Amino acid sequence: MPIHGIILQKRFRAILLCFFFVVAWYLYKYQTYNYIIEKLSYFSPNHSQDRKANQAVFEELELYLRMSSRFLDIYDNVLLPSLRYFWPGNVSIVVVLDQESAQDQELSKTLSKRYPYPRVEFQNPIDPSIYHWRGHERMQRDFFYPEDKIKKKYVGFIDTDTVFVTRVIPELLFEEGKPVIIGNYGKYDTPLFAKEESLGTGKMLKSKEIARGMAYFPVIMKLSHIVELRKYVEKLHNRPFDEIFKISSNGPFSQFSVMCQYAWNFHRDEYKFYFHLRSYNNGTWHGEDNPPGREPYQFYQTNVTEEQRMPKPRSSIHLRYHDNWKNPDTLRNVIKTGICFSGGFDLCPNQCKHLNRSGLQRELYYFEYNDWSWDKRCLDEQRKHYALVAEQSNDVALQALKAGCDEVGRLSFKP
Repeated sequence: MPIHGIILQKRFRAILLCFFFVVAWYLYKYQTYNYIIEKLSYFSPNHSQDRKANQAVFEELELYLRMSSRFLDIYDNVLLPSLRYFWPGNVSIVVVLDQESAQDQELSKTLSKRYPYPRVEFQNPIDPSIYHWRGHERMQRDFFYPEDKIKKKYVGFIDTDTVFVTRVIPELLFEEGKPVIIGNYGKYDTPLFAKEESLGTGKMLKSKEIARGMAYFPVIMKLSHIVELRKYVEKLHNRPFDEIFKISSNGPFSQFSVMCQYAWNFHRDEYKFYFHLRSYNNGTWHGEDNPPGREPYQFYQTNVTEEQRMPKPRSSIHLRYHDNWKNPDTLRNVIKTGICFSGGFDLCPNQCKHLNRSGLQRELYYFEYNDWSWDKRCLDEQRKHYALVAEQSNDVALQALKAGCDEVGRLSFKP
């Protein structure tokens, strides 16, 4: 071959190599490559079937919010913005107020007429000694009686300071048509309350606690299972449920731990369980500092599968138990981050330019000072989640995100 032909061939190869390098860089920067790989390999052969099953049960879910008029500011400025930006379409939600409160009665006249247009129900007063004259414990007790308030098959419990941090899709809350349950285990939480919380579960169920159920929102249970739970506990103790609640909750107590424990003991095949190890263990734990009422280290070695140890992304955080939560920037930043990862990098690049779209969204793995983002599998699970978010994107979802882009900078909450 003539010398000039060899030179041209080498130049062509160099140009072609540069072209592929530029394309690879572009795909990496905009995560197109990751998205394509996720679309090809992340979804199971039964993906379409599972998606239909998850969508069907998602439509049978109603959120349950127990509140009073004194929490209206938190409801308006914390819960509602994230619900508006991230919940798909119309949300089915019931707000339960105090029957005897004149302020709550007045609030009910307007609450159902504005977003998210909840059904408003009232809880009749009971003997205050049952909940030790503490409003928080009255709420905990009422969570065990949702069947006359909920109109659908599944109830999803949330608090007024729940902040959704990502686009909510059915697969985030249900898998294979089953509600997801996430439990925290390992070294006990720093506060004494959390350390001894497991003892309350043991008092009610007369068994060791498997994990702390107050580890995610919404906590989703099949309505009929909560009714069964009360009957089971009454038979176990041979006394009315409210009497048992009064004894069990006279100290640190979590109604969600009790519900998740009951589901594990009697309806394990009807839920998808995930067990997440606390972060400061760096992925290792051998039973040290185990809460006094919880199952020992050996339980997790023999009863929990590797699949159940996967770092399942959460849909929300509990704001009042988040780092520096009283700073208004905290609320704005976690919602803005969720908007960006849910599609905002393209919808509102100016709002998202300071974020790394290839990085980890910590709030997907953070709840009440517990951080699971140490697990190296978190980023891969996050990519799977956002591949599904992209797959299920629609005009309504994009409009909600775009509204969030425009409004997130103006969000304000002063505790």
